[in-house]
Amino acid sequence: MTSAPDRGVIKPAAADTIHAMVLLLDALDQALADPQCAPRWHRLLALWLESTDATVRREVVQILETSSQAEPRADILRLTFLAGATRASRFEHAAAQRVLAMEPADPDRLAAFIAYLWLAALQYCPGRTEFAAELLAARIPQMVGRLAQQAQRLLPRSFAPRISERIDRLAAVVPYVGNQFHTPSVMAAVQCTLLAREGLQVRIFSAQELTPPENALFRGDAGVPSLPALDLEGWVRALPAGLSMTVSDARFSLSGRWRNMMPVLADFDPDAVLMVGFYSPLAAALYRVRPVVGISVNTVPPIAPVDVWLTADPAAPAAQAWGEVFPPSHAIYHPQRLRRESKRWGVTRAQLGMSETDVIWVTAGFRLEHEISGEWAARMLDLLSRHHGVCWLLVGGEGKMPPALRQAAPGRVRALPTREDISGILRLCDIFVNPPRMGGGFSVAEAMAEAMPVTAFAGSDGGDKVGPLALEGIDAYVQRLAALTRAPDLRAAMGETLRRRFAEHFDSASSGPALLAAFKEAAARARVRLSSAAS
Repeated sequence: MTSAPDRGVIKPAAADTIHAMVLLLDALDQALADPQCAPRWHRLLALWLESTDATVRREVVQILETSSQAEPRADILRLTFLAGATRASRFEHAAAQRVLAMEPADPDRLAAFIAYLWLAALQYCPGRTEFAAELLAARIPQMVGRLAQQAQRLLPRSFAPRISERIDRLAAVVPYVGNQFHTPSVMAAVQCTLLAREGLQVRIFSAQELTPPENALFRGDAGVPSLPALDLEGWVRALPAGLSMTVSDARFSLSGRWRNMMPVLADFDPDAVLMVGFYSPLAAALYRVRPVVGISVNTVPPIAPVDVWLTADPAAPAAQAWGEVFPPSHAIYHPQRLRRESKRWGVTRAQLGMSETDVIWVTAGFRLEHEISGEWAARMLDLLSRHHGVCWLLVGGEGKMPPALRQAAPGRVRALPTREDISGILRLCDIFVNPPRMGGGFSVAEAMAEAMPVTAFAGSDGGDKVGPLALEGIDAYVQRLAALTRAPDLRAAMGETLRRRFAEHFDSASSGPALLAAFKEAAARARVRLSSAAS
């Protein structure tokens, strides 16, 4: 007995493919049927990313490119879906324009966009020039300006402008406080500790402005910044006696957080404000009533109104780099940001699975799985394959192996999550390898403090730290790393040079008097504007 041919019968593999295609197109119909429903866009993106049918994926993008929505919230979801699906910046910039044009302004939506776009630029931009260009194209300064106006409206009338002859009480405003491994949070704690040792009463305030509630619902790709969670108990243990911290309840809207924070600030009645971060609408509001000193977490000016900007660049211009949203700030060279970790950790090479004869490259950071990519990652793997006694250690974040390094031979590249003994790990390693990224300056400085040689590209935070030893171009980078890998004497000489550079320029141990002088300069510069506001 013979069976009939199975024409018209879909085999399981083909059935799965067709089912996935139909499911994706059905999700597209659902998103367009209710384009203000963010979860529908999130489901569509998940199915789009799972799909292996390039033709259908392309069709979805083409349909959405020509499906502009009159309602701004719906169109923002459409555009941010396209941004997440294609990684094309034009969709992100168009969405930012829509957000900025919305009336009345929604502080939570603005804050969600600013935080996501800023941290995405840090993650994907290889250097300072590209980083600044991306933020300007996305209208980030204008968004911060809109948020600052919203926060200013909540200043209590009792919180009147004034200038003090003495700086006794200082409010340090931080846009986001994470844990004890979050670089901006650590930088704020270091500066505040120094000022407290100089006799000031210092209090840290944060409205957690990078994380408005339900921020994933403002974007069609569900994009939210990846930030370490607040560890308030850890900070209570870590901060010295007399230094306190007030952090907003994250269940409130951004406006609610400002509204709750303002009376607390008014009762504290600071003589001056220190903003530690790239931007903070809360700090921008306080500029209306007090002198403000700003320290940016990157080697670019803060997007904020400040009287004095403490820069790590001796050639920094006085003018504001972000257009005319805020008045120009006065730059003062003050690179001291970090104290050397003195604790001796018990970690050993054997515990990390490495021998005493290995040459260990190390890279540290919270976003390494995104920052290690492209041509640089390929060149690094090639160099690694030609030096058989080398291991590459990645430390930070969740300890995930970057996709670009998964082809490495077993055991040659190892990824560890964030851990408190990073200084102990650095002391076991031979060369700090900084990727082509805008950030990384804090990690590079930690390596310099431990007398490690560093490879870093010019035009970035890390490159600025090593100064004249920063490298232009990937060929020079690979050549330097190869030479350091082969030559212990060269490693020792460069490490000592960078250790001295850290001690001379970046060690914060004795920088308290210079910080106080910066506040006196800020008060002098703020006198005219605050006197006029008070009259």
